[in-house]
Amino acid sequence: MRPVRRLLAPLAAVALGLSGCGTQIAGHPEPAAGFGAPDETAASATSNASPVPPPTIPQPRGTDIDPCVLFAPEDLTAVGEPVGPPRPDDPGPGICTHGLRFEQNAAAAGFGVPFAEAAARQPGGTATAIEGHSTWLYCEKREVYQTCAATTAVREDSTLVTLLSLHGASAADTAEALHGLTGAALRKLPPG
Repeated sequence: MRPVRRLLAPLAAVALGLSGCGTQIAGHPEPAAGFGAPDETAASATSNASPVPPPTIPQPRGTDIDPCVLFAPEDLTAVGEPVGPPRPDDPGPGICTHGLRFEQNAAAAGFGVPFAEAAARQPGGTATAIEGHSTWLYCEKREVYQTCAATTAVREDSTLVTLLSLHGASAADTAEALHGLTGAALRKLPPG
């Protein structure tokens, strides 16, 4: 398994709520800190953290769009030149990953579980907002890659999930770059 795929897989699986899907993913991704089986993580988050307030969704957005079009090449140039075509369903169903030229960096996007559920699965995250939409930001460094996931409320029952993994970057720099990518993806979603 490529290093970036191994890094994105645990974050993507939790952020997108793929535990309910019937598709098996080859390999054995290592769980990221703060991640466990959904029931364990949710129970831990419930006992150790304040409840997450209802999300702010100033403009509900539709999610019936191919996740591979959420990042255009011009969106990605701020974090690296895109390499090859987007990879649908990589590292899991409903996720589209874009390889970036430097050190196997990658950006990914897809749709996931409701906001409160995503926040409960990532108790180490932080509440923020992107373009007025409630966003749960979680970052983790594994090996030499800093990976951040932003789970943005777009409807009561769904979130836009974006991920960015950068070689040798800080959490602050990765989160700032991901903020820009998430805003670009959010603007591509139709009203809904």
